[in-house]
Amino acid sequence: MIGLASLADPSDTWEIIDTIGKGTYGKVYKVANKKDGSLAAVKILDPISDVDEEIEAEYNILQFLPNHPNVVKFYGMFYKADQYVGGQLWLVLELCNGGSVTDLVKGLLKCGQRLDEAIISYILYGALLGLQHLHNNRIIHRDVKGNNILLTTEGGVKLVDFGVSAQLTSTRLRRNTSVGTPFWMAPEVIACEQQYDYSYDARCDVWSLGITAIELGDGDPPLFDMHPVKTLFKIPRNPPPTLLHPEKWCRGFNHFISQCLIKDFEKRPSVTHLLEHPFIRQARGKDMSLQKQLADLIQAQEQLGFVAKIRYERIHTRRPYRVDAADKYSLDDDLVNLEVLDEDTIIHQLQKRYVDLQIYTYVGDILIALNPFQNLSIYSPQFSKLYHGVKRSSNPPHIFASADAAYQGMVTFSKDQCIIISGESGAGKTESAHLIVQHLTFLGKANNRALREKILQVNPLVEAFGNACTAINDNSSRFGKYLEMMFTPTGAVMGAKISEYLLEKSRVIKQAVGEKNFHIFYYIYAGLFHQKKLSEYRLPEEKPPRYIDNETGRVMQDIITKDSYGRQFEAIKHCFRIIGFTDERCVARPSLVPAKRLPLAWPRLSTPSFGPGPAWALQRRCWPRPQPSSSGPAWAPRHQPWPRLSGSISAPDQLGPHGTSAVLGPAKPLRLGPHGTGPSRAAPTRPLPRGSRQCGKGAGRGYWKRIKEFGRLWGGG
Repeated sequence: MIGLASLADPSDTWEIIDTIGKGTYGKVYKVANKKDGSLAAVKILDPISDVDEEIEAEYNILQFLPNHPNVVKFYGMFYKADQYVGGQLWLVLELCNGGSVTDLVKGLLKCGQRLDEAIISYILYGALLGLQHLHNNRIIHRDVKGNNILLTTEGGVKLVDFGVSAQLTSTRLRRNTSVGTPFWMAPEVIACEQQYDYSYDARCDVWSLGITAIELGDGDPPLFDMHPVKTLFKIPRNPPPTLLHPEKWCRGFNHFISQCLIKDFEKRPSVTHLLEHPFIRQARGKDMSLQKQLADLIQAQEQLGFVAKIRYERIHTRRPYRVDAADKYSLDDDLVNLEVLDEDTIIHQLQKRYVDLQIYTYVGDILIALNPFQNLSIYSPQFSKLYHGVKRSSNPPHIFASADAAYQGMVTFSKDQCIIISGESGAGKTESAHLIVQHLTFLGKANNRALREKILQVNPLVEAFGNACTAINDNSSRFGKYLEMMFTPTGAVMGAKISEYLLEKSRVIKQAVGEKNFHIFYYIYAGLFHQKKLSEYRLPEEKPPRYIDNETGRVMQDIITKDSYGRQFEAIKHCFRIIGFTDERCVARPSLVPAKRLPLAWPRLSTPSFGPGPAWALQRRCWPRPQPSSSGPAWAPRHQPWPRLSGSISAPDQLGPHGTSAVLGPAKPLRLGPHGTGPSRAAPTRPLPRGSRQCGKGAGRGYWKRIKEFGRLWGGG
């Protein structure tokens, strides 16, 4: 960690002469050395009290990196204290007053010209030499682009901006952090956001250089007219990009780009190999004449005044991505803006967006989510920051936007907020619920890290007891869920309470053909089987108990050949420990399985069950005031009753075609009563009688009749 007090005052050495422009963190100035008159550039950060992680990373790399003709020189870091406006951090670097290659290309295109292929070869040659120097010193740049390749007025080519660069070590030759500017990011770098076991090496810079080569030819990177977040969908799935008009360029240039943009980075050539490419070799021996041509070109552009300053912001996990407020997106992000809004139009729009992997679409305050049936890299902390506190129109539709709207409404207006998730089986309701809780815990970060972990873990734990495999969904929720998250007046999460209702209890003793019992039974049996503890709990070893066996007899085979059940067993025990269960309490005699000892407690369910019907709904209410409750989740071990639903019941869903779900929110805020007394418009909190009639799924009663009867029992009518 760099101590600001240890840095020298820049006023003794440097004097500001002129303003150059604005960088990522603050303004960039031209400065002169008071002793010898030499010129340099300085990044002056906005008033700070501590050194930013990226600035510290750039400082550490530049400080120990040997000088190279194609890497910007570093003159030192300084700190100027000011008690009135705050301290300023100065990062003094070599002056590259020829601008960036992006500025040069843009200026030429405005004149109706383009860069000569020989000049492009020279620029790429210099960039490759700079990258080779970095890679030889075990440094990955991770943000190679036209704006980070600067030119001197003498025609020199310099790599700059090491704020997101990574230092490799002898024990860690790969990285797994997704950083960079979206348009230039390599597929393997994007993949690291979703697949944490993925990694990449220095060849990610080669991909970025290939995109930069296209930028030198066309003036913009591929997909430049698309929102940066959408490019993160496209890059891993699209074929490698090419020049806009490949036939207008030589074969060598096209081949160089194709070599840089091999999607499998294991097959992608290194920087050293690319230095031997015929298109790059043509710059060797001619570098002095090409340098002079480039210098003349820079001077001509400066005289014409056609230098255009274009910046594409990078996106990464440590800083929120900022977008221009004037940036607008297509109207079909929100279907209410369509002139004709009928069933055919809606289906057509949803299909178009789904093919483009845009799974979220607004209809006013409703968010429609289409299950992509694949992992998408759009749920990382990077995206939580992207959707934090910005206008809805600033980003593409996303479930984080709906969660953020509810959170902001709660904090701003001190009103309870409600989010309902509804849809058919397999539509993705369970996963949507997880994502909303994930984003709300991110927004309501509290100092108590254990509390956040408990809130995140309680959902999968309850689902292990209430979810089961059905004919159309391997992880179908067989119960309704009501989750309350409590927040302080300042928006910090302070607790959560989860309640269940409509549990399909009949599944414990009887399952339909092709369906299974609740997950927890298989987790327990498989876990004990692999630990060789079945006999200890008096469970059969040759054949599973009848309540988890089926007519195909494949359960035992799956338990023996697959380790997924065993892993889930360990995960469930881990969840128990996180939410506060002791190891002794995790070993109990559940009343559901007489004469058998299982190593986990099955909570005793006290509310009546009417069967879940074709779908279920989830409500969440965010309380903007402290609650005199425990910090842990409100569900209990076997000797305590399961928490009952209080506050409201869910309406039936059926809001979309199969495979779709809808996130409704935020609902109209509840009107708060006096502080500490709760909402003045809350639903009755009369508990359901224990002896109420149960009607399991398939018991002959219609779904609406069950809802009606449940309403009668609830309201006493």
